[in-house]
Amino acid sequence: MTIEELIDEKTKLEKLVIQLAEENQQLKDKLSAKKASDTPFADLLETWLHNKKISVKANTYEAYCTQINHHLVPYFRSKGTMLSQLTPAVLEEYYFTKLQSGLSGSTIRKHHSNIKMALKFAVKNGLTDHNAALLAELPCTDRYCGNFISTDQFEIILNKVKNTDLYTPVFLAGTMGLRRSEVLGLRWSDINFETQTMCIQHTVVKCIKDHKITLVFSDVPKTRASRRTLPLPSGVLRYLKELRRRQCDNYTAHRDKYSREYLKYICVDDMGLIVKPDDLSVGFGRIMAEMNFRCRFHDLRHTCASLLVQHGIELKSVSVWLGHSSIAVTSDIYTHLTYREKLKVAETIDEYMKDVNVSP
Repeated sequence: MTIEELIDEKTKLEKLVIQLAEENQQLKDKLSAKKASDTPFADLLETWLHNKKISVKANTYEAYCTQINHHLVPYFRSKGTMLSQLTPAVLEEYYFTKLQSGLSGSTIRKHHSNIKMALKFAVKNGLTDHNAALLAELPCTDRYCGNFISTDQFEIILNKVKNTDLYTPVFLAGTMGLRRSEVLGLRWSDINFETQTMCIQHTVVKCIKDHKITLVFSDVPKTRASRRTLPLPSGVLRYLKELRRRQCDNYTAHRDKYSREYLKYICVDDMGLIVKPDDLSVGFGRIMAEMNFRCRFHDLRHTCASLLVQHGIELKSVSVWLGHSSIAVTSDIYTHLTYREKLKVAETIDEYMKDVNVSP
């Protein structure tokens, strides 16, 4: 065989390889399209939701259920949307529709997050070769700016809730900057009176299961940084010692009626029943409305953080105290509180520029 014949044969083989590759890709595209066209998007969402049950906490799963079953599935099933028809424009139409119905931008972004995860699941399992959510534009969202109360206002609130079941969680949230789930999850075993420390390692949250509200007790923190040990201020330490004595007296006085189910928890009523998340938030909100104070229970945590920053505590230290996953989270929430630090910078600039002759 001559050199010319070898070159010609090689060229033919290369063309054949290219042709086979193109045919193979076309076959894959047809198969992918067929798989996608045979899959209603609502079915995919339900399948993804079912698979997530084993990998997330119970309250997180129930939040997913609410979004998927009450919003996403009814919408896309009524539209008859197939996976192959899903485009960024289709998703953006859904976001706009929900925005018009009254949902907030932040809520719609949560819907988007679940859609993106469901489509990632579809790509992984070969149902589609692209994730339309990655290119969809989202509605803007206004971050909630917490209301910060002064120490005088905090004292007024404490006096108002005195002798109620709300006093202990309100006091601990305002002084220690704890989340609601962390406050209600505090146990006496988390308090070390010898070392004068409080360990945040247990939470109590509500969960809606089968249309019934239940409590979920968990040793799994919100983030790794949420598990932390805090030194107790002397005032908090004194209060906890007195509270423990009072609870022991209540147990002794009402032994027959006192609940034994929550003996290890700190935030309980006079009969030993644990304070429930909704009762705390709703009760606190009602009292704030009576006092004409615009303050959510979570704002007590914001108040603690803001007072720390205003009294010169560095943002990094505040971040660790609050149990944020990173200082970026703290900075994002409390960036407006650092204006005092910016004023110091401006004053420094004035100082070293004072001898410079500046004229327009």
